[in-house]
Amino acid sequence: MATSVDYSAADHESPSCYNFWSLFGCEDEKLKQLRIARRRDMLPPWRGLQSLNAEQFYEANESPREFKESKPWNAGLCCRRKARGAALLEEPRSQKEPWIWAPQADENEIDLEWKIVEHELDYESLCRLRAFREVVAQAGLDFHVACRKAPHSKRPGTLLRFLRARNWNQELSLKLLQEALDWRRDYQLEEKLEAWRAEWQAQQSRRVQLWRKYGYIKQIGLDHDGLPIHLHRLSQCDAGGLAREAGDEAFLLYHLMILEDCFEAAQERMLKSGKLITNFVDVYDQGDYGLVDGYLRRGYKAWEPYKMMIPILDKVYPERVRVAFILRCPAVFAIFWRLVEPFVPPATVKKIRIKGYSAKSYVGEMKELMVESVIPPFLGSDDRALLTTAEPWGGWVPNGG
Repeated sequence: MATSVDYSAADHESPSCYNFWSLFGCEDEKLKQLRIARRRDMLPPWRGLQSLNAEQFYEANESPREFKESKPWNAGLCCRRKARGAALLEEPRSQKEPWIWAPQADENEIDLEWKIVEHELDYESLCRLRAFREVVAQAGLDFHVACRKAPHSKRPGTLLRFLRARNWNQELSLKLLQEALDWRRDYQLEEKLEAWRAEWQAQQSRRVQLWRKYGYIKQIGLDHDGLPIHLHRLSQCDAGGLAREAGDEAFLLYHLMILEDCFEAAQERMLKSGKLITNFVDVYDQGDYGLVDGYLRRGYKAWEPYKMMIPILDKVYPERVRVAFILRCPAVFAIFWRLVEPFVPPATVKKIRIKGYSAKSYVGEMKELMVESVIPPFLGSDDRALLTTAEPWGGWVPNGG
C-alpha cells in the first residue's frame, strides 16, 4: 500500500528522523531534499556561515528557539520521541541560578552588555549572535570610521537588532551593518549632530526657531522599562512646511537627534537594570480635529520629507520599534497608509497598532506598556475640550515665516 506523506509536517521534522522514516519506505526525492536541507540548517552555528542562513525557516523577530517552539517540528512522532526532542531544546541557561544583576566596577560596558545578552537569549540564538560577532570582526568593521566614538560593531544589542532585521541571515545582516556604518561615515552623523545640538541649545538660527515653534514631537514620559516615549502629533503638524522653510537637513537632524538620544538612554538603562532593551514605544496622533485646517493638504505635503527619511530608519536604525500606536485614524488615513506601507519593513508593520477615535479602543493596550499618567489627557479621554490645550500644537508654517 502506498504511503501518503504530509510535506507540511516533514518540512519541520527533526533531522534525526531522516533514517528512522526511511526504514519504513516513507521516502521520495522531494521529502529527502526537505530533510537534508533541514538537517543542514540545524547544524550548530560554529559549523560555518552557510549553515547559519535560516531566512527560509525563521520569521522576522523570531529567535531560532522561538521558531522551534512555535512550529510543529515533532508532529507525528511517538510520545517517547517527542519527549526526547523537547529535552534537546532545553538550554544550559535554564539550569543556572536566579538572575542577580551585580556589575563589577572593573568591567567595561561591552563585557557587561554581553552578560545581559547571555542571560536574555536562548542558547542557540546566543551561539548565532557570537558567530555573527566573529564575522563582523573578520570583516574589519571594528576599525570602521563610524566606530571610533561608539563601538557599534562590538555591542551585542546592536548586532542582535541587525540580525533580527534580516531574519538571522548573517550575510544579509553583515551587509546591512556595513551599509549603516558607511552611511554614518558618509553623512558625518556624529559631527553634524554635535553641531546641531549646539545650535538647538543656542536657539539663535532661523531653522531651530521654526522647529521650536511649529514642532510636533514631544517626549511624554517613560515606559515600564524606563525608556522614553515620544508623541508625534501628525494630526496638526505641517511637516512639509517645516522641511520647506527650515530645510531637509534640519528635518532629518531633528529626527536623528531624537533617535540617537533614545538609543543612548536605552544603553544606560540596560547597563543599570541588567535587562536587554533595544526598542521603543511611540505614539502617533492622527485625529482630524478641525483645530488646524487642511488635514489632507498637510498630510500630502508631509509625504516627501518622510519618504526621504524612511530608508535611513530601515538601514541605520533597524528593529527600533517595539510598538507604534497610531491613534484616532479617520477614514481618509487609509490613503496615507497605502502610500507609506510599501516603504515600511514587514516586521515593523506587525508592530503597528492602528486605532479609531474612542479612547477605550486603545487605552487598555497603552497601559500595558506605560503607566496611565504618561498618557496625555486629550488621548486618555474623548472630551473634546481637552484638545484645545493639547501639546505640541504644530500648526501651519507660513511661507517665509
